[in-house]
Amino acid sequence: MKRVVLCVICALALVAPAATAQDAPAEIPPGWRTGVVAKLAGSQVGFSNWQGGGINSLAFTAGVEGESKKESVRLKQKVNLRLSIGAIKQDTLSLRKAEDAIFAAYVVRYKGDGFFAKWNPTFAADLRTQFLEGFDYGSQPEERVSDLFAPAYLTQALGLTYGIDDWFSQRFGFGAKQTVVTIEELRASYGFQDDELDKSARLEAGIESQTQLTREIFKNVIYKSTLSLFAAFNNADKPDAIWENLLTMKVNDWLQTNFEMILLFDDDVKKEIQLKEVFSVGVAFTLL
Repeated sequence: MKRVVLCVICALALVAPAATAQDAPAEIPPGWRTGVVAKLAGSQVGFSNWQGGGINSLAFTAGVEGESKKESVRLKQKVNLRLSIGAIKQDTLSLRKAEDAIFAAYVVRYKGDGFFAKWNPTFAADLRTQFLEGFDYGSQPEERVSDLFAPAYLTQALGLTYGIDDWFSQRFGFGAKQTVVTIEELRASYGFQDDELDKSARLEAGIESQTQLTREIFKNVIYKSTLSLFAAFNNADKPDAIWENLLTMKVNDWLQTNFEMILLFDDDVKKEIQLKEVFSVGVAFTLL
């Protein structure tokens, strides 16, 4: 586990000085441009002597999204961070987790000449995990199925990116993926083989692709989509895929509606496509 994290940190540390070194002749003003938004949404349903019936419930979600960009004549860097947590309380049931995600990503693109002016050499790294324990509430007794860094997915990619302004980009290249599960009894559920159960991380190498799209389809209605594919060399016919879709409808500067849908396929974990949907109406505050 420590070696995996160290490799990621070292890779980022090697890229960052290179970026600084090539910024000297830049005509674009230096410095990072950062934006951070906090979001809060909730709902409450209560009944008393209600003939139609129903269940009392209370739910909330909170999150922070941040993006930081820096561009020079030759380099284009971007850092993304998304944190979210949510819970729901229904009638006599205990408080249960409804939303839980940690995502961090770093991308640096080199803007060269000729062929490399359109297809930019790119290094990317990201991390996905969660804050709290997750349970299968359908089992009796309730079974723990996840936790902080159980699992965590770390990926690194080295390849070429084709981009159109800031609304579309397509990346192809070689990739590495580490599946980290710090809790031994959960490792078999995330694709660890019998001879790997004493290890906290499983390493795969292969080919990766990422397609990103961001468009304002109507006034104050923004659609963001990211399709990430990873085909391990030893299992190329069953690539891992995660397709993230977010539709944001802004009522005004602080009130907005979000619809998020995520499709996930990982043959090591489940043979079926996993689906997650979140619909929320809440407030958003710009922090930076």
